[in-house]
Amino acid sequence: MASAAMAVTPLTTTVSTTQARFSTNLQTATVSAPSSTFTAIGSTPGTTVNVAQFNTNTGILVGARATVNTSVFTTAQVGGSTGGTGGRTVTADVTQTGSVTIAGVTFNSTSQTVSRSCSGGNCANSPGNNTATSTTATISGTTAVPTANLAAYAGAGTIGFANAATGSTRVTTNANAANGTAQSFMTFGSTTTANNTYSIAYDYLNFANPSFSTGSTVTSSSLNFGTLLVNSGPALLNFTITNIGNINSAGLSLTSISRSTNNSQLTSNITTFSNGLDGGLTNNYSMTFDPLAVGAVSDIFTFNFIDFAPAGSVGARSYQLNLAVSGNMFDPVPEPSSWMMMLLGFGLVGAVARRRAVGQPG
Repeated sequence: MASAAMAVTPLTTTVSTTQARFSTNLQTATVSAPSSTFTAIGSTPGTTVNVAQFNTNTGILVGARATVNTSVFTTAQVGGSTGGTGGRTVTADVTQTGSVTIAGVTFNSTSQTVSRSCSGGNCANSPGNNTATSTTATISGTTAVPTANLAAYAGAGTIGFANAATGSTRVTTNANAANGTAQSFMTFGSTTTANNTYSIAYDYLNFANPSFSTGSTVTSSSLNFGTLLVNSGPALLNFTITNIGNINSAGLSLTSISRSTNNSQLTSNITTFSNGLDGGLTNNYSMTFDPLAVGAVSDIFTFNFIDFAPAGSVGARSYQLNLAVSGNMFDPVPEPSSWMMMLLGFGLVGAVARRRAVGQPG
């Protein structure tokens, strides 16, 4: 009969990396007239930080948690052309939020704002010479990966933490400025690379291991009922199926049973089940042989299993166990032809005996 399901305990393996400081692409806003304002809005990507996916040769991925710890700050730059004698300014106003995104998970910084103005001849310098930065913020935390996204975390390659800054960059010219340019970007990470960490903790189960033995993997076995008297009544032999493993192993589900001959004289009490055999447990079953007709019988029972793991898990496997069953039946009552042969034999023996009696001296 099937065992009762019990809780399993996943194992955990963690992959992590560090990343040197880097910056996003520039977001640029420009105007070509005095007393003008233009705002560029959108997202500017930076470097993608890659870590290893979970290798499904290791086990069944049942959960994952992504962790990020990095600092961020926003930089604003301004430049332009000015003329006239007064009020010759160009101003950059920047508002940005840093983000780190991996499949199904997003980490955000607090919103950052920074402004920078240039005036007079200084505006003719490159934007990089007219620079201001925000205060430093952090992107830090651990978030569970939604089950629907787990498949993206499994494979033989990598999965990436994508960095970006989302927000706006505005440029404003006053009446005496001919044109202006504002640029912005966000910098990720401190100057100490070891402080900029990206990691994923993978929760997984060991594979199930169905077997006809409790001590080793045995995928083929046999039952032999020997020779029975026809119509002598059902005979019974027992067999067991074990899920070799422990509380860190996936359970087993028996999805189907197929047979090679479907001989009606052979039956079993095993039926399909879902999560009916946890790691380290054994189910006991019986096979019955009802000898109804003279001759040999045989059948191969094929039991088709799959790992039982939580919905959305990745990497479950399928398995087969094959049980060969055989037996034979005999009938002690001779057939009519056998009776005739026996009678002929008895007649010959009697004739010989009579001849001997006749020839014997009195």
